[in-house]
Formats: sequence, C-alpha cells, structure tokens
Amino acid sequence: MSSKANIEKSNNNFMEEKFLPVAARIGSQRHLLALRDGIVMIMPLLILGAFAMIIAEFPSDAYLNFMANTFGENWAAFEGIIMNATYGIVALVACFGVSSSLVKSYDLDGTPAGMIALSAFFIVNVIETAVINGEETAVWLAGTFTAEYLFTALVTALVVGELYRLLVQKKFVITLPKSVPSAVSRQFTALLPGVVIMLIFLVVHAIFAITPWGNFPQFMSDVISIPLRGFGTSYAGTLVAVLTEHFLWSLGLHGSSIIIFPIFEPMWIVNLQENLNGAHHILTQPFYENGVWIGGSGATLPVVIYMLVFAKSKLLKQIGRIGVVPGLFNINEPVTFGLPVVLNPFLMIPYIATPAIVMTVQYIGTAIGLFPYCNYMVPWTTPFLVSGFLMTQSIMGVVAQIISFAVAFLIWLPFIRIWDNRNYNMELSDSSESVA
Repeated sequence: MSSKANIEKSNNNFMEEKFLPVAARIGSQRHLLALRDGIVMIMPLLILGAFAMIIAEFPSDAYLNFMANTFGENWAAFEGIIMNATYGIVALVACFGVSSSLVKSYDLDGTPAGMIALSAFFIVNVIETAVINGEETAVWLAGTFTAEYLFTALVTALVVGELYRLLVQKKFVITLPKSVPSAVSRQFTALLPGVVIMLIFLVVHAIFAITPWGNFPQFMSDVISIPLRGFGTSYAGTLVAVLTEHFLWSLGLHGSSIIIFPIFEPMWIVNLQENLNGAHHILTQPFYENGVWIGGSGATLPVVIYMLVFAKSKLLKQIGRIGVVPGLFNINEPVTFGLPVVLNPFLMIPYIATPAIVMTVQYIGTAIGLFPYCNYMVPWTTPFLVSGFLMTQSIMGVVAQIISFAVAFLIWLPFIRIWDNRNYNMELSDSSESVA
C-alpha cells in the first residue's frame, strides 16, 4: 500500500474512532433537538406571513394599481392582520414547542409541559397600562409575542421542561385511581408540577422587578440576546456557523440540525423581524438558507450540473441524473452520500470551503449595496433563482444567486474534475480486468 493511501486510511480511522462518536453525541443532545423542533414549528407561520407581504407589496406599480382599483385603496389591510397572526406569535409557538419536545424526549407527555411553559412565559413578562376609551387598561405589548422575545421564550421553555421532567420523575404528582380516564388523570399529573413551576417564575418576576433591568425579558435582551446576536449574526459568527455545519456534514452528521436550526436560526429570525421594522441586518434566515445553500449544504448544485453535462464516469453521470431534481430544491443527499463527500478528505475541502466563500461574496455584495437585503421568508426548498427573487422582491436577488453559482462552480470544478477522472480510470481498469 502506498504512503498516500496509508495517510488517507489513518485520517479516516481518526475521524471514525475519535471525532465521530463525540460529534454524534452532540448531534443527539436532547436540548439542541428540542430547540430545533421548536424553531421548526414556527416556520409555517413565518412563511405564511412572508407570502402575505409578497402579495401586498409585490414590486410592480401596474400590479399595485390594479389591486387598488379593483379592491379599493385599503385592499392591503389584510397584510397587517396576517402578520399579527403569524410573525406576531412566534415566541409563543416556539415556547410551547421547545418545552413539549424536550419533555417528550424523556418519554413523558409533553403537552402539559408546553402549556405550563406558556404560563411561565406570561408570568415573567410585563403587563403595561394603556388608556383605552378614557380608562386605564392592563395590556400585553404586541412585541412580547414576536421574535423580539424569542430568546426569553426559548430559555423559559428549556427551564420549564427540565423542572417539569424532574418533578414528574420524582413522583411529585397527584395519582388518581386507574378507573379514572387517562385524559383526565394526565391533567392532574401536571397540577402539582405546574404549581411549583409557576411559583418559581413568580419569584423570578419579583427578583428582576427590583434590578436595574426591571424585568426578566429586558435582562435576557441586554445580557444574553444582544451580545450573542451581535456575534452570531456578524460575518465572523456566520463564518463559524458555515464551517462548523459543513464539517459536521462531511462526517455524515446532520450539521444543519446540530448547529444551524437550534443555535443560529433563532438569531437570524430576530434579524428578519427587525428588518421588517426598518433595520438593515445582512444576515437573515433566507440569506443563509436560500442564498448560501445553493442546491443544499455544500453549495453542490454546480456539482450536479457538472456531473449531468460533463462527467465521463458512469458513477458521476448516474449521481447527476439522480441529484438534479432534488438539487434544484436544495436537497443534496444524493451528492453528499453518493460521490461520496462523507469521510472523503479530498471532497471535504470544496464541500466546506465553497459555502464559506459564497457566504462571503453574498455578504460583501449586500454590504456595498450591490445585492438587496433578504427580508422575505421563503421555504428553504424553494427552487434556485425563484427563491432569489421572492426573498428580495428584486431581480438583483436572482443576479446575486447567479454570481454565487458561478463562484461555487469555479471552486468545485478542479476537485470534481479530478474525482471524475479518478472514477473514470477505475471503471476502465475494472472493465479491462473483466475482459481479461
């Protein structure tokens, strides 16, 4: 065996024996999975809200004039109603989803925990006083339920989930006779844990009321959310996200579920919501998931096109045919596991480097005003180029994706060409041996 082959085998053994088990444990960590599940729950709401914005604010004077003439000047009033019912409640939905998912991971009923988490979330938030029809009325500020308070909701959900699990496992519950229907007994199971958790959060509310922050959400914002988001939504922070995600993918682990969905996506969603109110954050959820993921993680759509059009190897031609349709919808498992990229030191290089460079191009282009901001949520499976227009409401969003595609193609080209030639020569050799 050659020295090169020995080195490659040694690297693979190190990855499989030393690093892969550690990464796998991180990937299955229940709190990260709970955060991912909670964020996934709010995605449909964000997408529905974004579609309402697109319909109400489509960038065409002819379209807007037609709609106004047909349905009246106030035809777009539905946008605000839908936005309040989608973007306006994401913190509540995430709070319920994270706590429920976390408790379910312990093989317990998660629904009561989700309900208690919602109650705890309301307890630590602040009721304001407003004058309505000349009378003072206690009100919840609308922003309390939006992505602005998402970090408060996530922390509350995790704490409630763990407290609820602990109390139930320690049998601090009311146990009813077996003759009582399970639907009724489940609610009594949650009663005592609910009382304890609400009292704890009531104490938290009282403690923070006498601090300089005034309340727990303000503390979360000043001490945790703003500093964390300052790094996580910066170029440097996003570069860390890109490199970590794709390194995990190259080991065969779902890097998106481990690092992107539970950790970075909540910060990008907050940025997206603030952009709707006039902020100018470059890093948003569609910027990454529809801009950097060209054909999926690794920016592999150019690879699929190369294999479909130029490949000589039968293997690569077959992967190109299988991967082209999924690749257009940002699904690239045929490429990741078919080439394969996983545990392949040679193809891991472009797989990790390409999205990092694409993200850099997109970031610089947006920062200098060449590309528009990605302010409209679209599903990450939206076809390439279509998503470029929908997430920016500008043809320049399509141009940005075309430029990124070209950059990704040039980075992948020398690697995929060498890999194609290697497989082609192996196929020729196998064919010659079969003939002999």
